[in-house]
Amino acid sequence: MINVEEFKHSPERRKEVVQGLTEKQAKMANHWMDLFDQAFNVGDFVKMDEFFHPDMTYSNPNRLDLGPYVQWKTSPVALYKTFPPSVYRVLEVYGKGEDKICVFCNHQGEQTGGPYMGVPPQGQKINVHWFSVLTFKDDKIIHIYSISDVLTMLIDIGVISKDKQPVDPYK
Repeated sequence: MINVEEFKHSPERRKEVVQGLTEKQAKMANHWMDLFDQAFNVGDFVKMDEFFHPDMTYSNPNRLDLGPYVQWKTSPVALYKTFPPSVYRVLEVYGKGEDKICVFCNHQGEQTGGPYMGVPPQGQKINVHWFSVLTFKDDKIIHIYSISDVLTMLIDIGVISKDKQPVDPYK
């Protein structure tokens, strides 16, 4: 069972995450953690809109179908419904300048809400790690570039057999 409490960004955890960042970078990191705590982890997808610039775009080589905010928003909503409890947390944050941070995050859930890529829900647990580069404009997220461990997620769900995972692709 997922311990949802582990996914709340306490004041102590937030201090740890933003340590070493500039004040502006820490503000962006807290904005991202607020998004998780106030929207994603509680299923408030109306509140979610407040965190994003109206011109927000998304890039991810694993999800070429998602681009502008209106398309991208469908993904966290569907994940919340398919993998309840669907919870997110920030593990680390790195800053670059006054408008960009890189976040290393973790998403966990349990497939009980519906099928995923044709696989019916049987309580499969997901534990996905990913990096996102977040760009801000007017104190809101305007662009996200993400790369995630989709392969492990697909194996955990049963979309791909564990036997098909490469061990040494050069043999």
